[in-house]
Amino acid sequence: MVKSFRPVLLSLMLGALALPAVAADLEQPMKKMGFNYKQATKADDAASMTKYIEQMKAEVEKAKKSDMPAAKKEKFLEGLGEVETELDASLTALKAGDEATARAHLDKVNDLKKEYHKYAKQKG
Repeated sequence: MVKSFRPVLLSLMLGALALPAVAADLEQPMKKMGFNYKQATKADDAASMTKYIEQMKAEVEKAKKSDMPAAKKEKFLEGLGEVETELDASLTALKAGDEATARAHLDKVNDLKKEYHKYAKQKG
């Protein structure tokens, strides 16, 4: 059993080494942001929305620390800053009991994703 597992483990290790660390550094927070965004938009109550938005904010912080090409970093960070502003506004609206406004701010996050996502790409 162990011998049959070794080739699989070796290929996984080599595959991991072949991936650029930079891409992996940014890929996970971006995927988690997308997941949490979807969950927040599907949430039926303010408490659930708040939880997912707070998780998105944590992933934004991780993404800000990621390495990326200098040519794109400034615009990418600008976009993340705008996303963070909308997430904060969404949380403020939820605390005030205004779920409709909170959802409107989440819609703006989606618009920002469309606008700035090209800067998250690692090449160029």
